[in-house]
Amino acid sequence: MVFVLFGFLGVALRLVFVQAVGRGNYAQLSLKEHQRILLVHGERGVVLDRNGDVLASNRSLPGLVCDPTVIKKHSSVLKVAQKISSPLGIPVSRLVSMLNKKSRFVWIRHDLFPQTASEIRDLHIPGLYIMNEERRFYPGGEAFHTLIGTTGTDNSGLSGIERKFDRELSGHTGGRIIEVSARGRSYFFRDLVPPEKLSGNVIRLTIDGELQKYAQLSLDEEVDKVQAEGGVVLVMNPKTGAVLAMASNNKGMAGQINPAVSMVYEPGSIFKLVTASAALNEKAVSLGEQFDGHDGVFYIPGGVLHDDEPQKSLNLAGILAKSSNIGISQVGLRLGPPRFYHYIRLFGFGARTGIPYPGESSGILHPLSRWSHRSIYSISMGQEIGVTPIQLVTAVSAIANGGKLMEPFLVSSITSPDGETIWKGKPHLVRDVISRKTSRTLLGLMENVVSPGGTGANASISGYDVAGKTGTAQVYDPLKRAYTRRRTIDSFVGVLPVQDPSLVILAIIVKPKSLSWGGTVAAPLFRKVAQMALVHFGIPSPPPSASPAESYPVRIIAEAKKIKEGD
Repeated sequence: MVFVLFGFLGVALRLVFVQAVGRGNYAQLSLKEHQRILLVHGERGVVLDRNGDVLASNRSLPGLVCDPTVIKKHSSVLKVAQKISSPLGIPVSRLVSMLNKKSRFVWIRHDLFPQTASEIRDLHIPGLYIMNEERRFYPGGEAFHTLIGTTGTDNSGLSGIERKFDRELSGHTGGRIIEVSARGRSYFFRDLVPPEKLSGNVIRLTIDGELQKYAQLSLDEEVDKVQAEGGVVLVMNPKTGAVLAMASNNKGMAGQINPAVSMVYEPGSIFKLVTASAALNEKAVSLGEQFDGHDGVFYIPGGVLHDDEPQKSLNLAGILAKSSNIGISQVGLRLGPPRFYHYIRLFGFGARTGIPYPGESSGILHPLSRWSHRSIYSISMGQEIGVTPIQLVTAVSAIANGGKLMEPFLVSSITSPDGETIWKGKPHLVRDVISRKTSRTLLGLMENVVSPGGTGANASISGYDVAGKTGTAQVYDPLKRAYTRRRTIDSFVGVLPVQDPSLVILAIIVKPKSLSWGGTVAAPLFRKVAQMALVHFGIPSPPPSASPAESYPVRIIAEAKKIKEGD
């Protein structure tokens, strides 16, 4: 009896120790036997266009993970590898290496086909688990590929909007407890944090999805038609700086992430708008004065300038309409290097615009100390300076909106998964560049470019007044140390409607195979996108009773008539 009593006393003392003194330790050992804790990452936030249509979202795909300790406890690693090798398409030797790892959580295969996942599940192998994992999905297709960007296998942003706003879009990490049986099979799980609380934020862009699709389609068609290396179409609201479309084609442009913000090129004749704006604002030229056309040949320090259409004399309206290199260089001379350089900087060239997008270039603008005697002539007509498409469309928007340089923006709001507004985008004025009077005067001169006889006649739209400028930039050949006419960057920028500018559209075609000009390649592309935008946004044409003289000085109208009559 004594021995029996001592035996029961020992058992009782052991029970007290297990239940009271060592409770925490034994509870942990018990949990290790029937619970597995996995890290769960919340869904990546969605990206919307300005209308709320989804541009980037998520979808779940099954993946296979394993716990090697459980597999070794209940089966042979080699047998398990042999069973799953065929459905997975992974060699047995590689699977054996994975299943022998010391970690308790090993990824075997991502993105399984549903049928394959079902086959693995039906094997009922302890230690193998099918887990759904998030993958990025882009409903808009190729039209948004470059703009939105991509994510990696870990679902982190690699390019575009996905990269720039990776922190805001990335979900949060939480824990998931999986209950398993003695045989290692999972039968229940619970999340430590509700999944909806782990999701990333929602990014709403200023981009209009329908306009973006049409702009991308039109650009791709034009690039294929002229066998070009690529191109860009940018649409901006000049009053706010909001980017409404950013289409790009860089199939033959090595190293270009998104040419709309990273491509640096000589703008050619479009830059004449900057020269004319500065001269008008400084009152260095008047609308009525004539400039010597030198019959199309003008000798300058270190070389000679040519015009495709020789002229005896030209006023400022004619210089822009005929895109005269000789005429605009004389306008630049009136300004002089210091004042001209000052206005170039005012318009934002030589510096990043601040658009929230990765890979933006600041372009190329040499300081005055590096200008040669020829620089004033070259830069006046868009050579010897490097710009980006986003810089150019932003600068022309300043001309369109009354002289205010607006910072371009792409994101209108960032909201939490619960709908709480975290950040809201709004127009930001960088600085005043030119006076409103100069702005309206120049728009009137730009209308001449699109009128019959102007270089941008192919950009005209029936029922609407369009102001624009063509650009045909010859590409510099470093081997020959000269510009070649065989390789050009053709562009057209347009403002419409002129009475109340709502859109600025820049169309660029890079290095078409055949001989071309901005007015023959880029202007028609502009017109296609502009016509769709006018209908899409419901922008009305001006009433028939409205006459241009109500908006512009009578002198500008007189000059336009002279050009039409061939004077």
